[in-house]
Amino acid sequence: MRITLCQIPIVWEKAIENISNCERLLEDLFTTKSSGTDIVILPEFFTYGFTMNREIAEGINGPSLSWMREKSMQYNVAIVATIPIKEGDRLFNRAYFVKPDGTEHHYDKRHLFSYGGEDMVYTRGDSNTIVNYKGFNILLQVCYDLRFPVWSRNKNLSYDLVINMANWPSSRESVIEPMVRARAIENLSYYAFTNRSGNDPLNSYNPVGFVSDYKGEPMTPKLFSDEFNYKTYNLDINDLVIFRQKFKAWQDADNFEIIY
Repeated sequence: MRITLCQIPIVWEKAIENISNCERLLEDLFTTKSSGTDIVILPEFFTYGFTMNREIAEGINGPSLSWMREKSMQYNVAIVATIPIKEGDRLFNRAYFVKPDGTEHHYDKRHLFSYGGEDMVYTRGDSNTIVNYKGFNILLQVCYDLRFPVWSRNKNLSYDLVINMANWPSSRESVIEPMVRARAIENLSYYAFTNRSGNDPLNSYNPVGFVSDYKGEPMTPKLFSDEFNYKTYNLDINDLVIFRQKFKAWQDADNFEIIY
């Protein structure tokens, strides 16, 4: 399977402008480069930035998710991103996995970033979401979830790949790689992390995007664009299965359940 991690600069609270930038990226990825990618992964709040502004939250037919649906079908690719979603009087930092056949899966961010006031605006999720696509079982995570290994626990090898979409400031960037590699090693899984780039009113962001394999080794992209800030990687499910069969550390894991 081929995945593309996008580290786009996000214009603060300007959905239409950000959508336009993403359209140019997809045109380069599929028309100019003919990348053949299976999944496009965009950062957390890809159309707004990490905002606590309640007024910009969208419904399920808002511009961000509508655009994801349209482009998924147009390019025959799954698109993954998070959107501020309003349901009744509650707001969620919600990750969507949109498939080209029109199927959708979502995950509500569990670990809200209290240091930034996210917990005062958004409602936290209470369950993991695992999506099956192209022979991979894929766990969805959002930014701060990375810091909590229990939440990533791969009990009975229920997933093969983690996708994490982030707005992770450059001031705390140094912890990303060791934690991503640790989660991959602990769970005998690929781990893909993509961050936004650019600036918002409070922080600056570097275009951190990489994949760790199940041994904790950073993978080399097969295709990349400095102009559009994306990297494309090839993942092999057979290699993962063979490694798990040879090195069965997962069988020795402690048996426990998360109690909410």
